[in-house]
Amino acid sequence: MRRLTKVLSLALATVIAVSTFTISTFAASRADEHKRDLTADEITAIASIFDAEYYASAYPDVVDTLGTDDATTMLTHFLSFGIWEERQPSASFNVDVYATRNVDLQQAYGDDIIAYYVYYAGHVKEQSWRAAATLADAYRNEVTIYSVYDYTVGQIGPNAGAYAIQTVNYAPNLGITGTDATSNANRAKILGNY
Repeated sequence: MRRLTKVLSLALATVIAVSTFTISTFAASRADEHKRDLTADEITAIASIFDAEYYASAYPDVVDTLGTDDATTMLTHFLSFGIWEERQPSASFNVDVYATRNVDLQQAYGDDIIAYYVYYAGHVKEQSWRAAATLADAYRNEVTIYSVYDYTVGQIGPNAGAYAIQTVNYAPNLGITGTDATSNANRAKILGNY
């Protein structure tokens, strides 16, 4: 029995390790596919919506790795890595939500992640009538969210076979990973924290 337990434990550990590596590699490869040098104008636009304090608190792995939460260092990390990894620059803007909830921009920009940031930063007045670009608001309104990398210029909606990164029952960034999250009491509790 002990031997069977050890074999099953080893098998489970292997599956988890391979799954984690595969998911991380997939995310990294998608980011690497889109990564490019930014222009001075793009950097200025993105910096205007970046909140270093939020970024440091939302991504303690970055602070731990870099050993500081200095605002310039946080912005540099975001521009070099975070933006391509679809990390949020502030509490009020999530690029995946913004792309998913704005069909006109999906058609215009497809998977050009930088275009969404520049558009958002350059059209501040327009944001009053556009849907809020936060994961909590998307959850509250029961909107399924896809990665910005799942869109194609000229097309409405994500590419065939795209996996949702947030649904009514699955919103890992909000701590929701099961069907019990859809009860009104649980929704209110969860949304009260965001």
